[in-house]
Amino acid sequence: MPRSRQPLSAPDAVIPVRALDFVMYNTKDMHGTRAFYQKLFGFRPGEEWEDFWSEFATEPLTLCLNDGTSRTDDPKWNWEGAACVALAVDDVPAAIAKCREHGVKVLIEPVETRVCWMAWIADPAGNRLCLHSRKDGTAG
Repeated sequence: MPRSRQPLSAPDAVIPVRALDFVMYNTKDMHGTRAFYQKLFGFRPGEEWEDFWSEFATEPLTLCLNDGTSRTDDPKWNWEGAACVALAVDDVPAAIAKCREHGVKVLIEPVETRVCWMAWIADPAGNRLCLHSRKDGTAG
């Protein structure tokens, strides 16, 4: 029996989270890492952008691979680091403004792609979080 979707955030949240959108792992070997997940687990390919971003169709949460080393000439695309989870929010720039009001460290300013908005912040322990909003309005 399917579970009804409960809100992730408490009603009084500073930044309400609609869902977890994706988990991102970084790799310097996109082809080899992508092949590992496809061959060992049989994951079906999802969206891909050039050789720097690859998704698997692992609904409801998407597994992504990122090769941050391929775009080091532009700091806004340098997403290297530990794995991170993407939190679906309604408005990424507004969420970043609220983060600043609350003294949260902003790692990467909002970036617009053809399908979404993204920005990276750090929690007090230094873990990376992506604030994410799909342009089609979906989440999770």
